[in-house]
Amino acid sequence: MSKPRLAHIVLGGCEGCYVSLLDAHEGLVELLDVVEIVHSPLTAGTSMKECDVLLVEGAVTTERDERVLMDARAKADTLVAVGSCAVLGGIGGLRNLYPTREVLADVYGEGGGPSKNVPDLTARVHAVSDFVKVDIAVPGCAPQTETLLSAIGAAIDGRAWDMPRRNMCDECKREKRAMLEHSVDFVSDAVYGLMELETIDPDLCFLEQGVICMGPMTREGCGARCTTAGMPCRGCQGPSRVDFEQGGKTIDALAAVLPPGAIMFLDDLIGTGYRYSMPISIFPSAYDHEGGDSDE
Repeated sequence: MSKPRLAHIVLGGCEGCYVSLLDAHEGLVELLDVVEIVHSPLTAGTSMKECDVLLVEGAVTTERDERVLMDARAKADTLVAVGSCAVLGGIGGLRNLYPTREVLADVYGEGGGPSKNVPDLTARVHAVSDFVKVDIAVPGCAPQTETLLSAIGAAIDGRAWDMPRRNMCDECKREKRAMLEHSVDFVSDAVYGLMELETIDPDLCFLEQGVICMGPMTREGCGARCTTAGMPCRGCQGPSRVDFEQGGKTIDALAAVLPPGAIMFLDDLIGTGYRYSMPISIFPSAYDHEGGDSDE
């Protein structure tokens, strides 16, 4: 019998998810034993072919991205959205705060613009699911290699696959003290940047030290890599629940640990709460405010 056909396309992103796949090392060789790769960054210059499983990495940021995605989806049986950009819209989705013309003017100067060889930007950044059906979603910036291989294996076998839905704090090994106690006192009295503190307790919850951490409002599944390495969670797994806003939950969580007014000292509240998930949020884009084809 012929092997299942696997294709991989890259839209607007940094290709870090592709690196995560390459990090499988010998596992990638094992994958090649059970699938036939018919299209991928490794086969640059080849045209998109019909396939059983399609990996889509990156967000829809240009008109070319949209065309490539629609063409590829029409030729695939199962689509796996890979990484925060594809699943959530990603960091580039913060562009939705500004009209496209302002973004271009900031990069190229007033009256300037990209060459004819650069694809036109879409009016806003989109997650892949805005355009096509996604069968399996693997968030993360970038997803863990083992997680990605597990999702690909499920897609090849035709099995259902999903990541757990608890918040990342359940995976984090840092100690929660005041966070778990009922008290009228606030957990912290200020908001600090990681480099603003002279010392950081390597074992204590970041929020209890006044450092913003997205763990309470972020989906588990990453193994708490960042907090284990000494950095607060930035929310790349997306919201832990489908029925709340990741950014809104950030404000809610901060209100519980900070005294009134302290949240005003957080320099970029929107960029913190919606760092990866703005395109899938209810937060309106600048394009929506202006309406219609104002950016065309």
